[in-house]
Amino acid sequence: MNKKLTAIIAVSFLAACASPQIKPAEVNPTDMPKGPGLFSGKSGNILDAFRANNGGSTATGRIGVNAYLWRASLDTISFMPITQADSAGGVITTDWYTNPEKPNERVRASVLILGKTLRADALKVTLFKQNKSKTGTWVDAPADIGTNRELEDIILTKARSLKVAAQANGQ
Repeated sequence: MNKKLTAIIAVSFLAACASPQIKPAEVNPTDMPKGPGLFSGKSGNILDAFRANNGGSTATGRIGVNAYLWRASLDTISFMPITQADSAGGVITTDWYTNPEKPNERVRASVLILGKTLRADALKVTLFKQNKSKTGTWVDAPADIGTNRELEDIILTKARSLKVAAQANGQ
C-alpha cells in the first residue's frame, strides 16, 4: 500500500509540473504607444504641451528646463524647420533655412537651455552658416557672433514677457 501511495503522489507531482505555463503576450517592438506623444498635447500640436503653465520660474509639467525659455525659443525659431526638440534635455535643433532674399546663403540653429531658471546664462544659441559656391556646392562660412547674441536677446526678452504675462494672469 505504501508503494501505491508513493506512486500516486509521484504521478500527482509530475502531473502538476506538466501543467501548461501561462506566457505573457509578446510585445512587438514596432508597435507605437497609444495616446498623445511626448511633446504633443491632446490636439497633437507640439506647442500645446507648453501652454498650460504654472507660472513659476522653474520647470513645469513635463518640461525639464525653464518653460518660458523653452516656449520663447520655439516661438522665435519657428520659421525654421525644427529637426529636434527635446524638452527634457533642453535641446532644439533646426534644419538648414534659406532666406528667399538671400538664396546663396543658408543657416541652421542649435538652441541649448542649460537650466530651470530664467537667466541669461541658461541659454546658448549657436548658428551655423553656409554659402553656395560658384559650382553649386554649399561651403561652411563663419556665422556672425553678433547674430547669435541678437537671437539670444530676442529669446530672453520673449521669455521675460511670457513670465510677466503669466504672473499678471495669476498662473
